[in-house]
Amino acid sequence: MKVVGISDIGLVRKKNEDAFWIDEKQGFFLVCDGMGGHRGGEVASRMAVQTISQSMKNSASSDARERLIQAIETANQAILKAGLENEHLFEMGTTVTAVLVDGSRLLVANVGDSGVFLIRSNTIRKITRDHTLAEEMLSHGILKPEEMRGNAYNHILTRALGVDDQVEIDLFSEEILAGDILLMCSDGLTDMLIPDEILEIILAHSDDLETAANSLISKALEKGGFDNITIVLLSFN
Repeated sequence: MKVVGISDIGLVRKKNEDAFWIDEKQGFFLVCDGMGGHRGGEVASRMAVQTISQSMKNSASSDARERLIQAIETANQAILKAGLENEHLFEMGTTVTAVLVDGSRLLVANVGDSGVFLIRSNTIRKITRDHTLAEEMLSHGILKPEEMRGNAYNHILTRALGVDDQVEIDLFSEEILAGDILLMCSDGLTDMLIPDEILEIILAHSDDLETAANSLISKALEKGGFDNITIVLLSFN
């Protein structure tokens, strides 16, 4: 397994509210995006990374799903508590996308709209589902698929860490095949590039993850770079 992570502030934001974590030894990876417009977005994303990574290291459970759920729930409580105790951090929150490599399988956890994509056999498939008002409206037939891209409701989260006492976590399991590439990213990338554009860039540099990641960042900046952009790429041989 090879992995590379990169984060860019973009061309508009004054600070980077994204955070990521790479633990190759444990096979554990995180991407978090602090909630824009909230004073503590930067604090929330970093708290999530620190709390979840530490909880995963300290967990005595042998069950991967249980460890991951407990770690994310612990972070949710910590962020919520910090926001209630400090008026400058009130209503802060963050997305979280986590990947745990468990033998020949991937365990993926998701809260919010940071995504995970699987590149396999020259195709790209999104594993996670965004927790946004736009996705909810799509599922109820209020929005059509062709109305989704660029819709303002894409940026209204229906789930995030640090917002409520209880957090609902989506879990996905995927078999790992030789040649697979996994992309974890904040929406600063997917707002700028459609999946086919992402696929084209990754396939052009599939043997050099660092170049692939930098090329994705460059293309997102070229298209406007309206948000922070964070990427973690993993390849499996």
